[in-house]
Amino acid sequence: MKRLLALTLCFFALPVFASDAPSGFLSDYGRLAKEGSIRARYLGYTAPGAAAIKSPAVYVTPLGRFPVAAKFGDLDDALVTSVLTYTEQQLRSQLGVRTRVVDDKAAADVTLEVALTGLGAQPEGKTALDLVPLRLITGTAKNAALGKVMEAAAVFEMRLSQPASSKILRESKHELVGDSIGRADNEKTRMSLDALKPALDKWVALVVDQVAPKP
Repeated sequence: MKRLLALTLCFFALPVFASDAPSGFLSDYGRLAKEGSIRARYLGYTAPGAAAIKSPAVYVTPLGRFPVAAKFGDLDDALVTSVLTYTEQQLRSQLGVRTRVVDDKAAADVTLEVALTGLGAQPEGKTALDLVPLRLITGTAKNAALGKVMEAAAVFEMRLSQPASSKILRESKHELVGDSIGRADNEKTRMSLDALKPALDKWVALVVDQVAPKP
C-alpha cells in the first residue's frame, strides 16, 4: 500500500518540473521578470524604447498551441480548439476597438503572436507562477487519489514585434487560473471553456492595454 501511494505521489510530482520548463516559444526566458499585481502576477519583458512605439495597425497571427503538435494530457482536441478560437476572437475584437487590425503582415506596424503552451487543471487556491501540474481532470483513478477541488488553468505566451525589422518589443508568459471545475474524485468533473472564460477575458484586456494603450 505504501509503495502504491509513493508511486501515485511521484506521478503527480513529475508534471511540476515539466510545467516549469520553457516551452521554447519565447526568445529568452532568462530576461523575463515578475510583473503585474500580486493577484495577477506574470512574467514579462519590454525592450528599451518600446513604450514610445505607436501601433496603429496590428497583425495578429493565428493562435495555436506550442509546440504545434502539443498534447495537453488526454484533453480533447475540440476543447483545445474552442479555447484558441474564443481567445483569438476576443483579441481581434477588443484590439479592433482601440486600433486597426490588418490581415496583411506587411501593412502592420506591429505583429502579435500568441501561443497556448499549457491547458488543464490545478488544485484550487494556487497562485500565478506556482506552475503546478496542469492536468486534465476526468475522474480517472490517478487524480482520485488526492481528491482535491480543482480549477481550470492555462498558460499563454505572447510576443509583440515589428514586422520589418523583426525586433522584439515585448514578450510575456501568463498562467491563467479560471473557475472551479469540481473535485478530482468526481467522475462528472470536466474541463470546459466556460470555466476559463473569466480568466481569458481579463488576460485579453491586459494584452490589449499593452499593445494599444489608451491615449
